[in-house]
Amino acid sequence: MQIIKREENLMDKFAEKIAKFTNSKYMRILTNGFMSVAAVSICGSIFSLLKSLPITAYQNFLTSSGLGDILAIPVAVCSDVIALYVVLSMGYNLAKEFGYKKPFAAAIVALGAFFVLTPFSASSYSVAEDGSYIVETVDNVLGTGITGALGARGIFLAIITGLLASRLYLFFIEKDIKIKLPDTVPDNVSGMFEMMIPGGLTFLAFLVVRWLCSLTPFGSAQTLIYTLLQLPLMSVGGGLFGALAYVTVAKFLWCFGVHGGMVAYSALAAVMSVANAANASAFAAGTAAPYPEWALTTSLMDFSVLPLAIAMLIVCKSDQYKALSKIALPTSIFNISEPLVFGIPIIMNVLICIPFVLLQPFNLLLTLLMIKIGVVAAPTGVAVSSVLPTPIALALINSSWTGAVWSIVLIIINVLIWIPFVKRLDNKALVQENATVTE
Repeated sequence: MQIIKREENLMDKFAEKIAKFTNSKYMRILTNGFMSVAAVSICGSIFSLLKSLPITAYQNFLTSSGLGDILAIPVAVCSDVIALYVVLSMGYNLAKEFGYKKPFAAAIVALGAFFVLTPFSASSYSVAEDGSYIVETVDNVLGTGITGALGARGIFLAIITGLLASRLYLFFIEKDIKIKLPDTVPDNVSGMFEMMIPGGLTFLAFLVVRWLCSLTPFGSAQTLIYTLLQLPLMSVGGGLFGALAYVTVAKFLWCFGVHGGMVAYSALAAVMSVANAANASAFAAGTAAPYPEWALTTSLMDFSVLPLAIAMLIVCKSDQYKALSKIALPTSIFNISEPLVFGIPIIMNVLICIPFVLLQPFNLLLTLLMIKIGVVAAPTGVAVSSVLPTPIALALINSSWTGAVWSIVLIIINVLIWIPFVKRLDNKALVQENATVTE
């Protein structure tokens, strides 16, 4: 009994620490900030779906009519300037979290600070035939898309600038460093003067940062943050390791009663945002997705719940699990896992937790293997909704019928893996039900 209580206390403490991490102030700002940006991504995904339907006649029509290029515009608008949405969202949510009554003003200042750090011109060097150097200055090199300062390349700088600039602006406001006007002056007029000095001082601080960065070999804050922070993090988290960690940790934490999806999202939101934006930009440009692993995570995150519901429907003889399988099957088609997570329940159920956790990386790795050997088409980078049935989602992600066929094969494989675990679970329930009837 003491051992059981000790284990329960350890689980409670673990869940408490996870909750404390996700509910910390800056984690809430990051999570809310990226969820706000997700609204823009969802808008772009609608046009991505219209552009990626894997129907040959339809694709030929898009190409011949020019409609495909038109549909690519909203996709590019959502992904190629994603850094601007991020810096605005971070600045706004930080100000809101700190209780500032005019959060949009802080967001605008953060956007301005981001542009202060962004290079508007650059020099390129070449060597002439006589050995002399030719210097060419290119104006307006903001750039968009995968390699542009306003696209996926600038997301990490946008996060840092959004948080720091907004917080610095609020610091000046809190210290009452502002122009004070009489109460008779309308709020919209006094508001402009109120933000003048704090905003100006914030810009001055970031102008100094820009100057300091220009003295380094990197030349700009954009290049410095991208080279020293974003590139190393994306080389680890943006590849297979990061995607596997995301899908595995999300399900592992559910076994302890913690909303694993939110925790994993909070921890890897920056990496996921960069990967998804880069994939969307590649799709709009008609090039290969640079982060294919992350392109698959959306549709494969809750993939195993549908095979679980099917396996329960096939083998379960106990009343409770037969009823649960019928209830959970319709929701599982749309990758909604809560009925099974809380109905079985999966929480603290070691027997079910084993396949529940391990099937996520298994499905991702097996799918990537099929893509590598050419059985399944590679992801195009199109963004899809997580509630789309997996055969439809994979067909759209790959813009090929092979995605739909592979998802059906994968469902069958998952059902076969689930059956022995479900049988043991059902046998225990049958023993309990028979004992109740006997009593």
